[in-house]
Amino acid sequence: MQRFEEISLSVRNRDAGRCRRCEEAEGDVRLSVHHLVPDSRVPDEYDAHLPVNLVSLCRSCHSELESRSLDAQLRILDLADREELMLSEAERNALNMRLNEVGPDELTVKAISKVESMKFIGQDFTDDDSQRGLSEF
Repeated sequence: MQRFEEISLSVRNRDAGRCRRCEEAEGDVRLSVHHLVPDSRVPDEYDAHLPVNLVSLCRSCHSELESRSLDAQLRILDLADREELMLSEAERNALNMRLNEVGPDELTVKAISKVESMKFIGQDFTDDDSQRGLSEF
């Protein structure tokens, strides 16, 4: 759990403390950190908690995006290039230092690497029809 908290903090910082959709600033209510590809759809060889799979959203936008396909989410968020979600080298190094200090959550604490992030972006997480809403067409 601590690992995800550290990654979430980095994602909210990367997104400048604003909702990626409506740009509402984080205030008394903390922004949600949303998985573009849900944990359940990410194969075991990938890390669903990579920052390239996470965006900061206010509660309202989070609810709206939750059941959408990946393609629909990317359109709504105007994310033509998911590399925008990559942490800078300095951000990645700072996060990895914090993760190292936290120690293992479950089995291991993996560092967040640029190579792993690029592989995740290149992976085809084909959406099935059960995640598509009529409002997407």
